[in-house]
Amino acid sequence: MSDAKALVQEFCDRMAHRDAEALRGFLADDAIYQNVGMPASVGVDAIIANLAGQIGMFPDSYAYEMKNIAANGDVVLTERLDYVNVPGGKPVGVPVMGTFVVRNGKIARWRDYFDLGLPGKMLSGADVSGLVPQQY
Repeated sequence: MSDAKALVQEFCDRMAHRDAEALRGFLADDAIYQNVGMPASVGVDAIIANLAGQIGMFPDSYAYEMKNIAANGDVVLTERLDYVNVPGGKPVGVPVMGTFVVRNGKIARWRDYFDLGLPGKMLSGADVSGLVPQQY
């Protein structure tokens, strides 16, 4: 496994610990994080604040399940299910594609792509079974 790929895998695995501050060491000081379709967080402090806010929105569940990961040098592509709890407490995975760029052993750019409307549907209790992959 490439160093960049291993770094991104470990970063994603640590999301389950629900401690945004513990992720700081993975990020370059001038890193950029963006959920495409939303404003970017620029700089490690802004990214940590963003992640802390996301974790806070889902107090009972927040984890990434890696389905596929591929690297070409310092660029790492991920296919994940990002889990959040829906009404009733059931964790549901939001399908996410992520692009990470590693520079000098730290994540310098991170972009996630997903259906921005899907989490709202999930949180409202709507049946989204036909909208997410059933098998990997």
